[in-house]
Amino acid sequence: MIGRIVRSGLALAVVLSLTAPLPAQAAETPGTVTDFGVQQTALTVFESYYGSAGGRAVAYGVQMGSPGVLSVVDPVIRELVDTADLADSSGAWGITQATDGTVYAGSYPNAHVYAYDPQTRTTTDLGAPVAGQTVLYGLRPGVDGRIYGGTYPGAHVFSYSPSEGFRDYGSMFPGEQYAIDVAVDPVRNVLWAAIGSHGHLVRLDLTTGEKRDILPAALRGDASYPYDINLAGGRLFVKRSKLEALVLDPDSGAVLADGFTISSRGTSPLAPDGRSVYFTSTSNQLWRYDVRSDTYGAVLTASGTPVAAGGAGIGFGFGPGDRLYATIGNYAGQAFSYDPATGASEQYRLPFPPQALDINSISAGPDGRIYTNLYINGNLSVLNPATGTPTNLGRLGQADGFGWLNGKMYQGVYPYGGVLEYDPAKPYVVNTNPRELFRLQPDGQNRPLAFAGAGTKVYIGSTPDYGLWGGALTVYDVRTGVRTTRKDIVADQGVISLAVLGDRLWAGTTIGGGGGTVPKATEAKVFTADLATGEKIAEYTPVPGADSISSLVAGPDGLLWGLADGELFLLDPATGAVVHRQDIPGRASGVQDELIVNSADEHVYASLDGNLLQIDPLSKQVRVLRDTETYRLTQDPRGNLWFRNGVKAANGAVQYGSHLLRYVPEPDSCVGSDLRAHVTVGDIDSTVVNRYAGDGCTVNDLIRDEADWPGHGAFVAHVAQVTDQLVRTKVLTESEKDAIVAAAGRSDVG
Repeated sequence: MIGRIVRSGLALAVVLSLTAPLPAQAAETPGTVTDFGVQQTALTVFESYYGSAGGRAVAYGVQMGSPGVLSVVDPVIRELVDTADLADSSGAWGITQATDGTVYAGSYPNAHVYAYDPQTRTTTDLGAPVAGQTVLYGLRPGVDGRIYGGTYPGAHVFSYSPSEGFRDYGSMFPGEQYAIDVAVDPVRNVLWAAIGSHGHLVRLDLTTGEKRDILPAALRGDASYPYDINLAGGRLFVKRSKLEALVLDPDSGAVLADGFTISSRGTSPLAPDGRSVYFTSTSNQLWRYDVRSDTYGAVLTASGTPVAAGGAGIGFGFGPGDRLYATIGNYAGQAFSYDPATGASEQYRLPFPPQALDINSISAGPDGRIYTNLYINGNLSVLNPATGTPTNLGRLGQADGFGWLNGKMYQGVYPYGGVLEYDPAKPYVVNTNPRELFRLQPDGQNRPLAFAGAGTKVYIGSTPDYGLWGGALTVYDVRTGVRTTRKDIVADQGVISLAVLGDRLWAGTTIGGGGGTVPKATEAKVFTADLATGEKIAEYTPVPGADSISSLVAGPDGLLWGLADGELFLLDPATGAVVHRQDIPGRASGVQDELIVNSADEHVYASLDGNLLQIDPLSKQVRVLRDTETYRLTQDPRGNLWFRNGVKAANGAVQYGSHLLRYVPEPDSCVGSDLRAHVTVGDIDSTVVNRYAGDGCTVNDLIRDEADWPGHGAFVAHVAQVTDQLVRTKVLTESEKDAIVAAAGRSDVG
């Protein structure tokens, strides 16, 4: 094995310091990690801002990538002007241009502000405006080069100016986590913050600090919360999270118009005519709002049909000839322009450059191929390990969970809680194969995370939608198509891990609710359910005070193995009692902390906090095989382990990675080892603790009491010879050898 060996406490670490280069035919070299590289390049543009660079009209777009990228394109001649990496980020949800011409992007997961100078084409990381945040939202310009924005998870509002630096205006609403957009009136020094996920709209006087919730009282606390807001023509345009639109008086909150939808990321600025505000609406048609009459409707062509934008707008601006330009999102660089004077419109593409995108979920299929899904973008790719060649299958949506049953793949798609079925033996056809089976969002669920299968049934564990509490366990019969969803099966807890053990389904929970909530429950549970119905049978607390049970597996010893906040526990399925608990290297980092029982060597492997760990199922000794960038563990039919890279941001958040890697375990000379706790000879328990003796063989394996022997004496002589060698190699003590030989003598073997 290539690496360095260190000892720390009870954990033996063999840290793989070399990642093998990828050969044309990716050989499986035991004990090494192979980097299969970027699986897909694709395009995800979160938001664009129409501004200028050197007197030229441009669109600034923020793209997801490893790292995130700020791109500058000319929407008139459709030319890529520049790109700038946002180092240590995975992308940005906010972008704007200040009055001094500087462009700012607000990133995730490190929640930094980046400044881009269009003249020098240089980028500066200005750092975090508020400590402890992971995402910045809704950047907007003020006066004198100042910009404003919002944060998650503290729901703060902040500003930045070159002369002052950062200013934190504090949390906008008690108990809320999202300040997901802002609007600014720089003349009156007033700011509005859209607050999720329970529906608030805060008007902040930047001079006095006074805050008022101006959202209509009937909508306060609603799960369809203000999501995009724009101040234009003295009106505050509000798109709620379920696309319902409101136009409000920005001071009183009085409703000036409602009853329509906005599909775009907010609206355009006020048009040069002084009265028109544009957005995309029903069927992604271009709509216009008249701020003088407070009327609205679809923009029509000369023939009287609605103007089609080709998708939802993610940024609007006005260019030469007062023409409206829009970026259409998010995955193909679509764009749109409309001439209000002539009524002419055009759909086209902007040359945003594809990027290496982050891997979200990984799953090894029964055919040995490895499937990866891109974070947010949702493309699904498959890798043939024999050639090292990945193939992009098509858009699926952000899959937060994968499962398999009878050769078919089941996929859980965020944010609508979709459960899809895909047959890899047939061509991939969007909306056909995979086919959507059902959606869990009507049941208050948006993330199907955990999958298990047995017989004709697929089991799905899910977590609740934004602003809600209580996950669900769903049982789907692939033969009959019958689905049963049991909501809030553990009060106020989501279901994030599943395992089938014996004739029972076992599930682990998290105390967390949907996005933007504070937990109501105090400790995570393990529960067991009937395989036929999904009805809960019993509930246990394996690790008191733990926030989540992120992984469960049927252990090689017949016990249920689990991870609870990064702590390993073993539970006896017959009694529900925890028979072993142990701290293992690393801290909890969410649902990507996973356990795998390796089919090749019956050891248990874990990805925890970026570590790849191997756990001896007998001694529970832990080896750290890799101490960095190991997330989302899966196993192929050959027993090889697959995962993605990724690093931690300075704020502790895990930054996604775009590379797929494989670890090949060391060879095992005794596949399917005898893991009984004691060395047992025939029916005689020697009382000596069983253990691994080398090459993947346990002492029980080496006794070979199941073999045919010419006589009892020959067998006892064999046992004496084996145990004598194990004493010489310091696997056994002399007294342990004597006990095993004595048990062999009392046995009836041979």
